[in-house]
Amino acid sequence: MNDRLPSFKLATIDADKPYADGDLSQATVVNSLHLVNRCKQDPSLIVVDVGALFGEFGLYAAACGCQVYIFEVQPEYADLIRTSAALNNFSTSRVHVLEKAVSNLPSNSKLTFSQKGGQTKASEGNLTVSTIRLDDVKWPLNSTILLLKIDVEGFELNVLRSAEKLFSKNRIHHLIFEYTAWWTDRGAQKDLIPYVENTLKSKQLFALDRTASTISMQDLLNRVIKIL
Repeated sequence: MNDRLPSFKLATIDADKPYADGDLSQATVVNSLHLVNRCKQDPSLIVVDVGALFGEFGLYAAACGCQVYIFEVQPEYADLIRTSAALNNFSTSRVHVLEKAVSNLPSNSKLTFSQKGGQTKASEGNLTVSTIRLDDVKWPLNSTILLLKIDVEGFELNVLRSAEKLFSKNRIHHLIFEYTAWWTDRGAQKDLIPYVENTLKSKQLFALDRTASTISMQDLLNRVIKIL
């Protein structure tokens, strides 16, 4: 991946390119956080990528010098991420790949994803995976999660509810997630922003559209109200 610096090597399936829609808005967040400089200054900072697919977001953070925890339930993609880490000489102490579904269910519960539902690309039939709460991950002692990125096709609220202790202790400093109320579970998405504002007590909340333009939260809520 050489569309931003530092560049890194990315393993894909049959030369497929990663899904790029929304990359401009993600780049806006990364640039505003000065990720390259901050990771170089403090390599103990952590970036978490939940719903990684090819893992390009987390791998970019690793290229910047941060520690990275990547969660991807699909075995073929998790293997590709490990291959990418090896191609870039990222050690397993820098890039942690976990084939678990992040959820507010008790850790080590079982979740089954349907191939028909489009949530996985399991070779045959359904994919059953173990769950984990972010609060239960064995993070390094006194570590700081600089950025938590979530892209789980409408299950963002479940992920956030699994991290309430981390948020209450101010261990997660920044959060980026995809908001797609118009095609996922509308009830869960309707509760998502109020949860971030009121339960997680976010200090600031910004909305970026897929072209990286900033829109106000009121504009976003107006759009959602019209949809719901």
